Amino acid sequence: MPVSATFEEFSSGVTPEELPMHLREQAGVVWSLCGQGLFSWSVFKFYTIRLLTASGRFDSTQPYLLDLSYLRKLSAQQIVTISLQEIERLVPPTAEQKASWRQALELIVPDVSLGDRLFGWFKPGEGVHFFSASRTLGAIPDAEFAHAFASIWLDPRTQRPALRQALLGAHDAEK
Repeated sequence: MPVSATFEEFSSGVTPEELPMHLREQAGVVWSLCGQGLFSWSVFKFYTIRLLTASGRFDSTQPYLLDLSYLRKLSAQQIVTISLQEIERLVPPTAEQKASWRQALELIVPDVSLGDRLFGWFKPGEGVHFFSASRTLGAIPDAEFAHAFASIWLDPRTQRPALRQALLGAHDAEK
């Protein structure tokens, strides 16, 4: 897609039923859109993000998917570092957790370019599985990590409260 694509052009693309086959094989095929939004900072647009749940309503005790479509090139190191900084601000991990989570993310997160998609399949109480549009990337079977990572977007104290509200849609059923 061209760099000048609008948010509407991205948001009207792939429907939840059209998730990559390797993701559907593991996570199932029945996912409904809860909400979507655009992550930007200053004048820079980084990605569109969609929250998918089985019911179309968010319940933090039930599995959910985050679907990110990148609007610019980012290195894996940038993604890992920024993610861990935000996790530290919201859900401060121990030094051991932070080191372990950094190592795990560095093994999983790829560099991304315009149009690349990354998915997180969150399984509360178990952990999170990561996918790209073309393959399974890996999993972090740590419930505390999964909660901390999802907090980047879903915690009430997120740096992007409007994005959080957009993701939760009109059905803010967070527990």
